[in-house]
Amino acid sequence: MDAVGAASWIVQVVLEKLIGDGMDAAWAAAASGSDVDPGSDVRRLRSRLQSLHLVLSAAQERVPRARGEALLSSLRRLRSLAGDADNLLDEMLYYQIHRQLHPDQASDSSSSSISAVQSAISKIRGATTKRARLGDNDTTGRIKEILEQMCEAGNDVREAIKLEKLDAFVDLGRHDAYVHPRGQTTSFFTELKVFGRDTVKKRIVAMLTSKEACGVHLSVLPIVGNGGIGKTTLAQLVYNDAVVQDHFNKRIWISVSIHFDEVRLTREMLDCLSDGVSKHDEIINLNKLQEILEQSAKSKRLLLVLDDMWEDNDKSRWEKLLAPLRCSLLKGSVILVTTRNHSVVKMIATMDPVHLDGLEDDDFWLLFKSCVFGDEKYEGHGNLQIIGQSIAKRLKGYPLAAKSVGALLKRSLDGGQWMEILQSDEWKLQQGPDDIIPALKVSYIHLPFHLQRCFSYCALFPKGHRFDALELVRIWISQGLVSSKNLRMEETGHQYLNDLVDRGFFQRSAYYSMHDLMHDLALIVSSEECLVIDSFGSRNETFFPTIQHLSINVRFAYKWNTDDRRFNPNDIFQRKLAYIGDVVQTRNLSTLMLFGKYDAGFSETFSHVFKDVHRLRVLRLRTLSYNKDFLLSNFSKLIHLRYLELISSGPAEPFPEVICQLYHLQVLDVEYWVHFSALPGCMNNLVNLRHFVARGELHAMIAGVGRLKFLQELKVFRVGKTTDFEIGQLNGLSELGGSLEIYNLENVGSKDESQSAGLKDKTYLQDLLLSWSSNRCVVRCITEADVLEGLHPHSRLKRLHITGYGGISSPTWLCSNLSFICLESISLENCTKWEILPPLGQFPFLRKLYLIQLPASREVPMVSCNYWTGSEKQVLFPCLEELVVRDCPELRVFPLSQCSSKDECFRSFGYLREVTIYNCPRLMNLPPFGQVKSLSTISIEGVGSFPYIRLFMKALFIKGCIGPRTLDDILLLTECSLSIIEKLTIESCLDLAYLPCESFKKLVSLERLVIVDCARLSLPLYSYSQYEVRSHFPSLLKKLVIRACGITGKMLTHVLSQLHFLVCLTIMKCPNITSLAVGLITGTVSSSTSDCHKQTTDGLLQIPSDTSHRLQYLCIEDVSDLVLCKEFFHEFISLTTLRITGCPHLMVTMTTEKERSKHSHSLLPPSLKDLMVSHMHDKLWPFMLSNLASLSNLEISKSPELTSLDLHSCKSLETLIIDKCVWLSTLEGLQSLTSLKHLRIFECPSLSKPWEPSANGESQGLDFPLHLEKLEIDNTSFFKICICKKLPFLQHVVFFMANNVRAFTEEQEKALCHLTSLQVLDFCYCPDLQSLPNELYCFQSLKKLSIKACPGLQSLPEKGLPASLQELYVSNCSVELKEQCRKMKNVRRVYVDRHRSKFITVCKMLRLYFRNRRR
Repeated sequence: MDAVGAASWIVQVVLEKLIGDGMDAAWAAAASGSDVDPGSDVRRLRSRLQSLHLVLSAAQERVPRARGEALLSSLRRLRSLAGDADNLLDEMLYYQIHRQLHPDQASDSSSSSISAVQSAISKIRGATTKRARLGDNDTTGRIKEILEQMCEAGNDVREAIKLEKLDAFVDLGRHDAYVHPRGQTTSFFTELKVFGRDTVKKRIVAMLTSKEACGVHLSVLPIVGNGGIGKTTLAQLVYNDAVVQDHFNKRIWISVSIHFDEVRLTREMLDCLSDGVSKHDEIINLNKLQEILEQSAKSKRLLLVLDDMWEDNDKSRWEKLLAPLRCSLLKGSVILVTTRNHSVVKMIATMDPVHLDGLEDDDFWLLFKSCVFGDEKYEGHGNLQIIGQSIAKRLKGYPLAAKSVGALLKRSLDGGQWMEILQSDEWKLQQGPDDIIPALKVSYIHLPFHLQRCFSYCALFPKGHRFDALELVRIWISQGLVSSKNLRMEETGHQYLNDLVDRGFFQRSAYYSMHDLMHDLALIVSSEECLVIDSFGSRNETFFPTIQHLSINVRFAYKWNTDDRRFNPNDIFQRKLAYIGDVVQTRNLSTLMLFGKYDAGFSETFSHVFKDVHRLRVLRLRTLSYNKDFLLSNFSKLIHLRYLELISSGPAEPFPEVICQLYHLQVLDVEYWVHFSALPGCMNNLVNLRHFVARGELHAMIAGVGRLKFLQELKVFRVGKTTDFEIGQLNGLSELGGSLEIYNLENVGSKDESQSAGLKDKTYLQDLLLSWSSNRCVVRCITEADVLEGLHPHSRLKRLHITGYGGISSPTWLCSNLSFICLESISLENCTKWEILPPLGQFPFLRKLYLIQLPASREVPMVSCNYWTGSEKQVLFPCLEELVVRDCPELRVFPLSQCSSKDECFRSFGYLREVTIYNCPRLMNLPPFGQVKSLSTISIEGVGSFPYIRLFMKALFIKGCIGPRTLDDILLLTECSLSIIEKLTIESCLDLAYLPCESFKKLVSLERLVIVDCARLSLPLYSYSQYEVRSHFPSLLKKLVIRACGITGKMLTHVLSQLHFLVCLTIMKCPNITSLAVGLITGTVSSSTSDCHKQTTDGLLQIPSDTSHRLQYLCIEDVSDLVLCKEFFHEFISLTTLRITGCPHLMVTMTTEKERSKHSHSLLPPSLKDLMVSHMHDKLWPFMLSNLASLSNLEISKSPELTSLDLHSCKSLETLIIDKCVWLSTLEGLQSLTSLKHLRIFECPSLSKPWEPSANGESQGLDFPLHLEKLEIDNTSFFKICICKKLPFLQHVVFFMANNVRAFTEEQEKALCHLTSLQVLDFCYCPDLQSLPNELYCFQSLKKLSIKACPGLQSLPEKGLPASLQELYVSNCSVELKEQCRKMKNVRRVYVDRHRSKFITVCKMLRLYFRNRRR
């Protein structure tokens, strides 16, 4: 770190404190009894320090880096003295604050609170006697002495600076080290091969030669990335590319480096454009040089590469350099710039910049091997390659890092030495010109000093830390690293952070982060001040006595014990921590941070090591319960503390009241103190508090919060009837920002009282909630209206929420469009008497509007002011994106609800995206939202005569409309969205007879149509010439679902003939479809179909041949009278899923048709993969599966007449579900099912009998192993040794819906022990089960046990659970069982009643489902 800058900074800190508010009074009070005029002392010292600071500031600019030992020694002494002075001035101000807070104690020598502090500090100083009173002048004398010594040290610094300047001048004459710190680059390759940059090179070449680039005279394309990432190498690749050489008739390469000199750069461009010897060296006039350059560059298409550009302060210098090129070059000329700084990109880019990151792992490994072994294909030294891969991963794809580390590793191909390098990070200490850390350090050296300090301080955070911007800036401020005159320090701190992002030191996404190599750089440059204790490797670490900032990553304090399956303390870490306490002067620490969780043992060591700290500015602690004694014994000494973060998830503990004596505290963060629920009454003593980071209810507990003048956020304020909680407490809090919620406004009695809150003066406030309690006894309309009138916020408010207001009218400040031009969100909620709403459409930037529970409001008025004229009056809600209107039963009129002009509505709701209107029964008309193109979500329910409407994610759902005209009107509400809707669902439209033609024409993207419960839906029976069905159904429709509708088979046939892309068809509960045929039947009905409803053809559904060839999914359910007339399902050559359930007559006619047929082909197509059928019987089954070699899932249900199944042909079957086949007793061909993974058998009592053992004990039916992985059953008859032995791969067993099963027999328990691969065991909804298997502990492979809805189980097995168990889930079981499970210690994760409500819902649904299926 810059030593001169560091000294200048600390002197400035002392000077600012010396001239700050309150110092004169503090000095006078501390010097009381002295004959010397305290004012003259302060003025003299200020003057001398100002002079010293000016010298240091000038030296910082003129001496780039302090190198002389004399200067460094003087600066170190000056910094040490300044630090002591800062602490003493801090202490003086502390006592002055105490006097102001406790004026009655100012002369009381026995004051307990202050004497305790003084006693502690006196001990720390080593004083022999305690101070007896506040007013002695010892402190002022010591400060004056130190400041005098600072001035003397300043004289030494002046003399040393003179010598340093002379040395710098001599060095500068020898070598221009500051112009080209890494040497000039050229366009010639220094690499034999470049790895991993082909793709980005091609992209850049395409950009340079694109039409866009050729259309302008001069484009600028930056390549940005950190030092060592390979920007120059990539630019060389592009520069030498053949396409680039052909495209540009002149190419120039210039190395810019740190100092941007227009004269030098212009001269170098001229040298490159001129033939022969340069004649421009003696020309120093820039104008003359540019005139020559303009002539030389005429009629040329130029590629100019400016490598390593840093200049980002003065854009005019950049424009000046380019001026002669802009008007002379041909179109298509490009400047390619490489830079480390995003700020440069922002200043110069005209094309999208190329952000260069590290190489991909595979490419980087090839480069790494090339650097180490000389050959990227080298495969020898297997052990070294393993270590090398670990090292390579830590280099994050940086090519320069690969070269740096490669040079180190290739010195010795020894595994032990490589391991030492891996563990010690020795490669980071390499200081050669081609090493990675020096390359990155160049960027650091050229940071402004304030950014250097902020960046280096971040070394304290762990690698990979996700920085919260607010937290980081607050810590910087607490350490005095942020200085600001015009802006709030928080705003300046954010500018610092963004500057570091622009310069590549931080990365920004959803959070801020620091690249690992940047973190390594921070550790190196901060090593004299910052110390990070994490892992302790083999390297010898150096601990400087100047360490001021310390962080400890507790993650390394523990190690995992595989035997005990728990973390145990790491003794090495504990000893190292104790050792550091001996070598580091802990009393001088300014920062102490803990990261990670720890136990009482670590806390004891920590408390002992850091018992003497007293100069801390920043303290972060976790697991507060272990550190309580440390805190209580040390807080009285931490009078300098600015930032305190306490985290605890332990039992409830009272807030340490001693914290309220930390008068300098600026940030108190207890957001993650879980059981923290009360504050002491003296919280308002923290008069310098800027941020109280805590839950909102804790904010509301601060009594007398008006004292905290610097507080920047008060989340919640509850108005009370005592002085400490009256609304006037808010008056002096002018710094409040963020959000403020004010509750219990019924306790405010007048407009004057509400005005005393001073909301109009809180210019940083963005969110405001004003709330009256809904439980108040009396609603005083006039008084509450006056109170609201007095709560006038400032004009830059962004979000306003009013709830519980009892007035009738709106406040005047909300009725003017000029009052709140920044307002983005308005929420009016539960205002029971508010009749006259404000003209809400007038706010120009309003994006969200919520009107909720306004029972007295009848209309939302139009703009009612005279500020707008002409056409502007037509534009309402110009920026509104979200509209929510709920529970407004009297609302009749909404703006533009009767609008006749589509253009007017479009302009007014031009950005509307979401609309929700609920329970507004009198609102008969709505604005024509269908004209708004941006609208993507609509939800309308309980609004006038409108049905339930839901538009979301290109899906439209309509439920309950009256007739076709109403449906057409509904579709017009979403008119602009109709063209993008992909799914349309129409449900419970009882009077819907046909689908509206005009609206359906606009559904050009519709892919899925679902029509449910529309009993009258039956399209008119017109001939094709009279009724054009094509106009009703979009031709792109892929999926059609019709359920519980009155549509006839004939009309559905016409519809299907028009759907040329249909692949999925579902027909459910459509009684008017009575017969089914595949292929159109024309003319006279054939004899083979004469039995199929001869009396009518309306019920006949004829699936066209082209449709049958195209369908992939066909589902026919619960059409009980449906019969088959012609052909069979083998016509569906593309069908992969077939579901026929609840159609008993269809199965009968299929059998009849098959018996009549002379063909021997199968009933079903061989393409089937999923088959679900019911009401099967033995006659039909042989024809169903004969050719289904690809079938993977088979489900058979409700087939009481089925007695046997032959599965020989289903060799690809993976899932088999058999449900409610009560007489099914035989499964043939199981030995062919080598792919079967999942078997479920439910309510099939006869099925297990063939598998039961014979008299000799052998199984009759299962004499071969099955490859089952999951088994679901509802009885214990399958748990037999002979069966379980044949299931060696079974991993998951579900014992489900088992009635009348109380316990497992001894034989069944032994059988279960043979399931050696079992990992998951579920007992679900077994109401009669009273005990689990006693041998459960023997299941050595079991990892997860789940017990759900088994109320009869009172306990776990007596012998316990298996040692392998990792997860235990218990839900909806007895209290005794749940309590026993909660106490389990040997299971890693125990979940009791997790997602209980969801499971109850599922159980109810399952009960209903199975009850219906039994019917």
